[in-house]
Order: sequence, then structure tokens, then C-alpha cells
Amino acid sequence: MAEYNGIEPACPFDASEYTAASAQPEAKGRVDVRKILAEADRMYEKNDPRSAEKMLEEQLDTAEKLGDREGMLGLMNELLGCYRKTGNREAGLRTAEESLKLVSALGMGGTVTAGTVALNAATTMREFGRAEEAVRVYDSAARAYSSNLDPRDYRFAGLYNNYAACMEACGDYRSAEKYYLRALSVISRLPDCALEEAVTCVNLACMYGENDSEDARIEEYLMRAKGLFDRDDVARDGYYAFNAFKCVDAFSHFGFFRDAKELRTRAEEIYGVLQDS
Repeated sequence: MAEYNGIEPACPFDASEYTAASAQPEAKGRVDVRKILAEADRMYEKNDPRSAEKMLEEQLDTAEKLGDREGMLGLMNELLGCYRKTGNREAGLRTAEESLKLVSALGMGGTVTAGTVALNAATTMREFGRAEEAVRVYDSAARAYSSNLDPRDYRFAGLYNNYAACMEACGDYRSAEKYYLRALSVISRLPDCALEEAVTCVNLACMYGENDSEDARIEEYLMRAKGLFDRDDVARDGYYAFNAFKCVDAFSHFGFFRDAKELRTRAEEIYGVLQDS
């Protein structure tokens, strides 16, 4: 496997439009974003993103009425991921645009938070069929991260992985492979990231399969992913189930039916226990 040891490449994105803060009245109150996100996590654990979506939207409405723009940004960022889970395209694309505007209004351009919001917004755009437009927003995230983070920081793995998927959606498989491998180079060195590494391996296998269903690298990366899912030190929790379900179809598609059935069974058993608790 090729490895990447350099720093984040330079990006042509002009971030100036996301840096000018606008004067706003003082907030009348604050929402407890950390508590709200913890509640959303409990709903995700039970495989109930619809309830999380409803709860987050209600809390976002409360934050807006209070004038709590920082709280709004935190909730919007969470909702972007939630909308991808529920497939809510219209709300996802609207929130992606609004979150980027709010970053500008708060004068947060170039910060790590701005980078994370841009990453989430771009991924939502790509997920809902606007991959070419998302490239520019990914560039914004890359610039913010590279200005503030060590290139070995785990957040670069998420950036590379999602940017690779965007390049794949645009038909640029050479760039997609490069960024998937960069993601692996970061994530494989970090503790407690076996599931993220497994998903990246499956993404690579699927990409190779799009070009050649007989490519030997398909089995190589699927088996590497399965080995990571099988590790004894990886917690069998809701996050495990979520990622296992994401990978089941790829194993089935390439004829690894026993592995697909095993992962599906594990995920269903985990969700069954969580829903009963």
C-alpha cells in the first residue's frame, strides 16, 4: 500500500467570503449543545435517526429564537450528518448552505470549526448529487485544517476519505485512489480507529471494482476490512453496527456472502439489544 507522509496540499479556495463577521444582537439565552448531541447519539445508538432529526430541528428552532448563533452552528453541523442518515435531501442541502453562511456571519473563516462545518456541508452536497460543487467547499475545509492541525491529526483522515468519495463521484478515479490511500495512511497509525480504517478499505475495494470486477485489490481490501471488524478490541456498540451495515452490501456485491451475513447478523443483534434497553 502506498503511503502519504507529506502535508495537506495547497488549495486554490478563496476563503475571504467566510471571514467577515456581521454585527448581531446579544443572544437572549443559550442551548446546551453538548447535552443535545449526547441525546442524539443515544438515538443513533438505537438506530433511530428520524427521532434524532426531529429533536435536533426542534432544538435548532429554539436556538434561533434565542439568537444563539453559536448553538445554531453546532446543531446545524450535527443535522448535516443526520440528514445524510435519513436521506433528507432538501433539508440537507438547505442546511449545508445556511451553515456556511453562518460561519461567515460569525467571522470564523479559517478556523478548525469552520473547516469541520465545511467538510460536513461538502459531504452532504456530494451525498445528494452535487459533487462538483462540493469540491470547492472541501477545499475550504482543507485550507482551514492545514492552517491549524498537525497533518497526522485524525480529522485529516475524514477529510481525505470524503474528498476521495467526491472525486470518485466526479469520475476522477486516480485522484480518488490517491486520497483514499492518504486517509489510510493517517487512520492506520491512530489508536481506536479500526472501524474508520475498515470503511476506508471497503471504499477502496468498491472503487477498484467499478473499473475491474476482477481486480485482486478488491479481495485484498475487503479482507483487511473484515479483519478489522473481527478484532477483539473493537467495541460491539451502535457505532460498530452502523459501520457494519454500511459495508454489508459491498461484501455481498463482490460475492463474499458469508462475511456479509456475519456482519449483518452482528449489527442486527447489537441494534436489537440497544432497542430493548
